Amino acid sequence: MRLPVAAGTTVRDKNSTTSDSLEDDLRVAFIDQTGDDAGGAQESLALLLRRLPSDVEPAAIFLHDGAFADKVRSMGIDTFVLPLGSRSAASTRERVRFDSIVELPPFVRALSRLLSQVKADVVHTNTVKAHVTGGAAAKLAGLPSVAHIRDILDGFGRQIVRTAIGAFSKERIAISTLVDHSYSLSRTSVVENPLDLSFYARRVGRSDARRSLGIPDDGVPLVGMVGRINRWKGHDRFLRALALARRTVPVRAVIVGAPLFRDADFVPELLGIIRSLNLENIVSMLDWQPDPRTVYEALDIHVNASTREPFGRSVIEAAALSVPTVCFDDSGVAASMLQDGVGIVVPAGNETLLAAGIARLAADSATRQAAGEAARVWAGRFDATLHATRVSEILRRVTRP
Repeated sequence: MRLPVAAGTTVRDKNSTTSDSLEDDLRVAFIDQTGDDAGGAQESLALLLRRLPSDVEPAAIFLHDGAFADKVRSMGIDTFVLPLGSRSAASTRERVRFDSIVELPPFVRALSRLLSQVKADVVHTNTVKAHVTGGAAAKLAGLPSVAHIRDILDGFGRQIVRTAIGAFSKERIAISTLVDHSYSLSRTSVVENPLDLSFYARRVGRSDARRSLGIPDDGVPLVGMVGRINRWKGHDRFLRALALARRTVPVRAVIVGAPLFRDADFVPELLGIIRSLNLENIVSMLDWQPDPRTVYEALDIHVNASTREPFGRSVIEAAALSVPTVCFDDSGVAASMLQDGVGIVVPAGNETLLAAGIARLAADSATRQAAGEAARVWAGRFDATLHATRVSEILRRVTRP
């Protein structure tokens, strides 16, 4: 082990005969901009860290501390926090703060020194600010890096990030063909996001799931959206489509999640839409649930109403519990759904056809059940161990001449 570590940390012995590879252990520095709120990027990173081959030795670096960093620490992984300057931390994809530029050179130098301290062989950057700062720090330290691209950006923010990724990373990983095409960078491999299939093997039953959420189990199909409540996620589109669907078939609905990162004012806006469409008696809004399996088991139909969704993690989570999805065709996961004939995919932004898809599944329990079983089988392609193997192969590849 190259560094002294805290008690409870699992140490991989580079000379161990139990290594999965004849090559030396690979020390990888995984850099993420957030150690606090955990979105899909962080959940995917956590799964990757758990399933790494035994010859990959991880260190995690976060640009601020919090609950997610604590979660990684609890996994026995060397974890470091190097806070960004206040102006850099406040810069967002929607509003780039140009005055943060003066903070970046000293931060990049400090991050480069930290990479040397942890004796990384290669750097993996997981989020937008990590691509810029971590990629530059890796370059300064003379280390190869891989940018794991999970976001689709527009405008000047996209230009900055695309330039940084192209200049600093040796290879790229995109979570979908949609993300790959949005950046159009060479040496990019598409590796879809992972799913812990064993986690979703336990079932609690629909009646118990609905009871725990306070939703009647009266035979009326339950339609839902699960995840962050942000404007680009399209909860307003979902509500308008739901109002159209209920004209032809009885439905109930639930929105589960919270406004992480931004858009806290979107929640009262959604409540206003619910009132204006007379949906108060059929729509429930719930906060994050401690066990997402309970939410998906309560559902009959899952909806992803985002446009240009980079991937669509809730789609594969729902699929693992045999819940079919209705989504737009510009979702990152839509191409895979179409390829395997899973769920219902409609033209992007078309709320009328989104409503028709919901109504079609709600009206026919046999069709719904068949679609759910097809979704469960399809979810197997996102196995977390396969994902970790593919990512590890790329990380090791970039260290070779």
